Amino acid sequence: MDQVVSEELLEAGRGYESLFVPALFEAWTKHLIEGAGIREGSYVLDVACGTGVLARGALARTGTNGQVVGADPAPGMLAVAKEIEPGIDWVLCGAEALDVDDATFDCVTSQFGMMFFQDRQKSTDEMFRAMKSGGSLAIAVWRSVEHNPAYADIISVLEEHVGTGAADALRLPFSLGEASKVTEVLEGSGFVDIAVEAKIESATFPSSRQMVEAELRGWLPLFDILLNEDEIEKVLIASDKTLGKYAGPSGEATFPTSAHVFTARKN
Repeated sequence: MDQVVSEELLEAGRGYESLFVPALFEAWTKHLIEGAGIREGSYVLDVACGTGVLARGALARTGTNGQVVGADPAPGMLAVAKEIEPGIDWVLCGAEALDVDDATFDCVTSQFGMMFFQDRQKSTDEMFRAMKSGGSLAIAVWRSVEHNPAYADIISVLEEHVGTGAADALRLPFSLGEASKVTEVLEGSGFVDIAVEAKIESATFPSSRQMVEAELRGWLPLFDILLNEDEIEKVLIASDKTLGKYAGPSGEATFPTSAHVFTARKN
C-alpha cells in the first residue's frame, strides 16, 4: 500500500489505534487466532483489518515461514497499520472485492467488520474464494446491544439528548446480534462445520467521558451528525451520570462486552 494519505486520515487512524484498540479490540484477537487455527507457517488473510491488531497477532503466531495479509478499504487505517508493522502486506480493498488470489490462504479472519460490509454475502463469497481447500475461517461479530450494557447506556443518553438518528448510528455495530443471520450468510458461501460461541471480554477506557466523546467526535460525524461544543458538553454531563457505575478507583471505565465468534471450514 503506497497511496498518499492525508494528515487528517492519519491522525484519525492513530487515534483509533491508541484509544479503541487497547481499550476494546485487542482482547478479542486471541479468540480469532485460536478459532482459525493459525499456527507456524500459516498463510493468513485478515479482512477489515483496521490498524492491524489482529493481523499483528497472527504474524506473531505464523513466524517467518508464514505470511499475513491485512485488507481494509480505509487508507488512513492501513497507513497506520504499516507504520506499526511493515512486515505485513497491507492491501487497500473492501471485503466485497478482495484484491488477493484464489485459494491462497490457510486461515481467513475478520474481527468486528461484518456489520459494516455493504454486501455481506459477496464478502463471505470472497473470503471463501481466497481460502485454500481445507482452510479455516474465524469471524467476530458483536452480540445485540442488550448483551453490551455500557453501549446500551450510551445509546439511551444519545436518544434522549441528541435524537434517534444518533442512537441508531451507535446501534449499527450491534445489528448482527442474532447468530442465525451470520450462519445463513456463511452457509450461502459454501462454508461447512459452522460453529458459533458467545464470549465475554472486559473493556477498559481511560474514562467513560473519553469513551463517549470519541463516539461524539469520531463516530457520529460519519453519519453527518455534527454536534456543537455546547451540545457535546450536555451529552457528556448526562453520560457521566449514567456511566458512573463503570468507574474504577482511578477513574477508568471498565465494563463487559459480548460477541459471537464464528468458526467454519472450506472443504
